[in-house]
Amino acid sequence: MHIGVFADIEGSFGIWRMRQCRMGTREWQYGRACLTKDVNSVIQGAFDGGAEKVTVKDTHEVGFNCLIDKVDPRAEYIGGHYIKPSLFGKITDLDLVLYVAIHAASGTEGSFFPHTHYGIFSEVRLNGKRVCEMDIYGAYLGELGIPIGFVSGEYIAVKQALEALPWAKSVIIDKRKETYTSGEKSFRYLKEGRVLLQQTAQEAVRHASQMQPLVIPGPLHFEATFRTQQLADKFNTWDFKQTGEKVEWESENMINGFEMLNKLTFFPKKIYPYRKPLTFLMRNYFRVKSTWFAPKPNPEEAAEC
Repeated sequence: MHIGVFADIEGSFGIWRMRQCRMGTREWQYGRACLTKDVNSVIQGAFDGGAEKVTVKDTHEVGFNCLIDKVDPRAEYIGGHYIKPSLFGKITDLDLVLYVAIHAASGTEGSFFPHTHYGIFSEVRLNGKRVCEMDIYGAYLGELGIPIGFVSGEYIAVKQALEALPWAKSVIIDKRKETYTSGEKSFRYLKEGRVLLQQTAQEAVRHASQMQPLVIPGPLHFEATFRTQQLADKFNTWDFKQTGEKVEWESENMINGFEMLNKLTFFPKKIYPYRKPLTFLMRNYFRVKSTWFAPKPNPEEAAEC
């Protein structure tokens, strides 16, 4: 059984503020260590549950957030964006995805660093319903025959994910600063939390046959509302239907709809023909930068990551 461990960062144990998720900051270097420990706990759980192979896919921003040299060496690591066979790289032979450190959807009040796919949107809707990344990514993976069977993150993010993926196992993670800056109490919370990640991932893999690929029947109607009209004007180079801050498009399925979302966010019309060499260059640039030129971590009073 081939298990994919997909990793965002906002929902990691040890992280409580946005700067710890922002690439290039000293606080992000601390956040990377937090995320890597979460990922390793889930990798261990996947192997305990019967995985024969584990592939880690880093999905936050440019995709090099884990400390690569600290990732469990039994797992293969994929960082950065790709064009083929998918945005996530070669994942078509995965049997199950375990998604670590998720966050809530754009427009979710009271949540930690909420956004959907990219921080430029105030809301993303699918067939009239506000959606989170687990709706979109889950349905994209679902059309490839791959179910998401596990999620971890703050309460509201997990709640939103389970509305789309009711079969998934889950771990809820606290986002309050005092949870991670309280000495021995914080050590205990982190230790127990990562044991829970491992145990829950193990349970998800053992019950993989009960997990379902998420498939949303087409046709699909997407609405992406930008934070400002200026952002909508800037990013809508494909002349999708636009009314003020809102951009809309139709798709026969999620694979096609997700491609159009990526055109809107990552691939302006002028550079679209060159996207393959550009993503290759970006992957290698950010791999080198995040590995060899990252700043020293600033733990900001955290007991540990």
